[in-house]
Amino acid sequence: MRTLILLALFVVFLGQLTPRFEIIKSIYQIDLITSLQTQFALLSIVLSILLGFWNRTVMVIFLLVSGLLIAANFNAYLNSTLFISKTEEFINQRESDAIKVLQYTFDDTLDSVLSPIYQEITQQDAELIILFNVNELHINQLKTLSEGRFNYGIRKKESLPSNIAIISKYPISKKQKISILDERGDLVSLGIVINKQTLDLFAMHPPRPTTEVNWRRRNLMLNTLEARLNNADNTSPYALVVTELYTTVWSKYFPNLTNLRSCAYTMGLYGNWYAKPWLKSLGGLGAINTSHCFFSYRLKTNNLETHQVARSDNNIVTYSVILPTT
Repeated sequence: MRTLILLALFVVFLGQLTPRFEIIKSIYQIDLITSLQTQFALLSIVLSILLGFWNRTVMVIFLLVSGLLIAANFNAYLNSTLFISKTEEFINQRESDAIKVLQYTFDDTLDSVLSPIYQEITQQDAELIILFNVNELHINQLKTLSEGRFNYGIRKKESLPSNIAIISKYPISKKQKISILDERGDLVSLGIVINKQTLDLFAMHPPRPTTEVNWRRRNLMLNTLEARLNNADNTSPYALVVTELYTTVWSKYFPNLTNLRSCAYTMGLYGNWYAKPWLKSLGGLGAINTSHCFFSYRLKTNNLETHQVARSDNNIVTYSVILPTT
């Protein structure tokens, strides 16, 4: 038993080391494994403690090694105070200026149980809703959800670009679809008018990396997003990027957007996708954060929460976005 635990720890430590080596992160399977850092951290601690039944000195050594690897991989979360100076100017803003944003990615096999999920989305009462992986079977539900609101993607001429639907309490002043790939390769750009200010909203839903070909297509989408939004001419002071990236902050291909901040880094670690249903019993520790948002430095975000959805592998993600008052 002790030998099996040591072998398992060795494998887990190798998994924890994957974010440290850029060369191997370019390998398809390694890139997918890199996303499991939360689960690797939990396993390394549990397995190290189990070794204490045989040798406490060995347990302490492995706990120290595990702690160093965890600190290295979660350094960005541990140093979130680096962002304080950037957000001090927003401290006195009124909470009434906040808009609630909801993003959710539908499972591929949930078409028969859509009503309960849309009821949960409605109950969240968000002002801005971005839904991914929707299709024509969702149209009636989407029309009901968007009654009395503005929307993009639901009309026939828009035809759910890249399986994205956007519903807003606020008027939409501009609409643009930038095609990068021939299938599910669109970057949607909208102008949302909020209290006489325009929030530039970007939404993207790249291919899910279930095969190496789709993995490469996804990476192309992420690289294009990074190149486009790192051009200052394409990024306004009030920009929000909402995406289902099918990857995590530890991936080599996670967008490094110099003009924007990641919600994951500024609001803490969260998980929204469960690889297996039984992992839901572990709460956030069993989930991987594949749904992401990015926002410009003149915006403030807070109150990020995830909400489990029955019979779904994905959680609903909600958070507040605050625009500075004019």
